[in-house]
Amino acid sequence: MKHTLRTRMLSIYDLLLATGAIWIGTQMVMSRSGTIFAEEYPDSWASRLPFDSWMMPGILAIVIFGLGNIIAAVCSYKNNHKNSWVASAIMGTVFFFGLIFQRIILEESYIVTNPFLALSVIQLCLSGYVFLGYKKARFM
Repeated sequence: MKHTLRTRMLSIYDLLLATGAIWIGTQMVMSRSGTIFAEEYPDSWASRLPFDSWMMPGILAIVIFGLGNIIAAVCSYKNNHKNSWVASAIMGTVFFFGLIFQRIILEESYIVTNPFLALSVIQLCLSGYVFLGYKKARFM
């Protein structure tokens, strides 16, 4: 019972991250219509990025983090075996290191970098919590 609660918490968290990624990615893609994202990157980023607008990062956010976290949520929700946490851990790791690389490449932090880092760490901690639950259940 307690282990089911762990996996459900992880699944719900993955869905929340997926919803956020799809929402923000959609805003990035539609930035030409006057949403919160400027059409071009700040001048200090222009020479460091292979993109010239928010469209490609928005598509990547939707595909990688939106769909990836939906897949992780489904794996956590449907799979009742010891590896249901793996997809979430992979997504948390990709999210975490993507933000670290962003910081290294841009040599500065975007306003949401630190909150996003916290979200990735929470995802990794929840994945670890589910893993420990399986490990504990195995030894009981």
